[in-house]
Amino acid sequence: MRVLLVKPRHLAAHFGLAPFFSTEPLGLEYISAALCAHGHQVRIVDMCFERRSMARIVRRFRPELVGISCLHILDVAATLRHVEDIKRTDASVFVAVGGHSVASFPEALEGAHRIDAICMGEGESGMVALCDALQNRRPLDELPSLLLPTDDGRFVSTGEAREWLEMNHVHPPDRAAVEAYRKHYVCLNYMPVWTMETTRGCRHRCKFCSVWQFYKGSCRYHSAQNVSADFQRTGKNVFVIDDLFWANPERSEELVRELLASGERKNWILAQSRVDLVARSADLLRLWRPLAKNFDIFFGFESPTRKGLDSLHKGSDVAKTLEAVRVAREYGFGVTGNFIVDPDFSEENFFELWEFIEAHQLFRVGFTILTPLPGTEYFEQVRKHLKVMDWSQYDLHHLLWKPRLPVERFFELYCETWRRTVLNAAGRKKWWQWLPQVDLRHIGQMARILIRSQQLMNPRAYLAEYSIPADAE
Repeated sequence: MRVLLVKPRHLAAHFGLAPFFSTEPLGLEYISAALCAHGHQVRIVDMCFERRSMARIVRRFRPELVGISCLHILDVAATLRHVEDIKRTDASVFVAVGGHSVASFPEALEGAHRIDAICMGEGESGMVALCDALQNRRPLDELPSLLLPTDDGRFVSTGEAREWLEMNHVHPPDRAAVEAYRKHYVCLNYMPVWTMETTRGCRHRCKFCSVWQFYKGSCRYHSAQNVSADFQRTGKNVFVIDDLFWANPERSEELVRELLASGERKNWILAQSRVDLVARSADLLRLWRPLAKNFDIFFGFESPTRKGLDSLHKGSDVAKTLEAVRVAREYGFGVTGNFIVDPDFSEENFFELWEFIEAHQLFRVGFTILTPLPGTEYFEQVRKHLKVMDWSQYDLHHLLWKPRLPVERFFELYCETWRRTVLNAAGRKKWWQWLPQVDLRHIGQMARILIRSQQLMNPRAYLAEYSIPADAE
């Protein structure tokens, strides 16, 4: 079959670090590889950087099946718009929507009559099975892990969920399918960037995260040999998207020895991990450090206090945060991360956060507003109290209910928090200090990103999008 895989372009995420993180659609690349292995003709379009309209792409490629990746709840509006464009161009095209957000919260797509199916499981197996059923005209209600539309706009399940994939048998991602967009993929001041996965899932139960709920607490690993082969195919800047890097010490040591043996070295690697894992893994980090000239660790710091960490179900403490920072710095890793700002913050809570940042020199960090993402237990717990159900405001930088402080004061303090980071081109780190770290060919793009990011420090920008009605406060 001719299969078109689509990464939507949402227009909502213009706050936070969004300008600094634009990554390739790795999930679609894995799906493309699986489909190609079964003889299908596949094309990936990244609508974030695609100049052609969806209608023109459909007319040119003539797909029989279109799969749209709705990874984040912010993608819902763009996904629905793409569905309409596809069906308006060719009503015979079968349109399936999948991805983390809609699999966790399919309710977001209810009423979308032109969607033919929602894929609830992993795309590599689900899309192959869907193609086989469509080709052989088998009833779709026999397939596991699908939701099919009803006449009243709801979606009903086809039955039991499909088993999770055995990771050793997953085909390496089809990176060639996105090379036309490669120059646009950026992380921080590194560009272009390749994205890698070595682990899928997470066993921890953080309050704000839907990953562990989607994967039901499972954590599976690609084989060291497959990761090494993919590592050698990527370029000089690599972002490892695992939610739980270094979680399994024995497996991590096996993997790093395989990567070191390959002889491949990178300019920059970014890996995401937890402070408690890094705090106890000094010997392991020492093994990993030679793999790249620059090696950053992104931590979910979340809170500077034990009370705050407990409220977020982090299962860690501040002592481990400080030990992780010490270990990372001792072995030459860059320390980056994120803190969560609760709408219930008082002025003292903001001051406490600033003091922590200054005391431990944590200036390469970001800040997000505590947001109950659809698909999490937290969302269901607070749903009746939410004052905003516009998915475009679920970007972790909007208020969804009235804060403890007056709204204007909350955003003043929130913006002051951002001003204390290296992103403040008029303060902590001047714009020209970024230039030595950027390839001359990318200076223009870096300048545009820095300009966009300055609205993080502008309270008026947030207030302009504050949408909670006065009578709802």
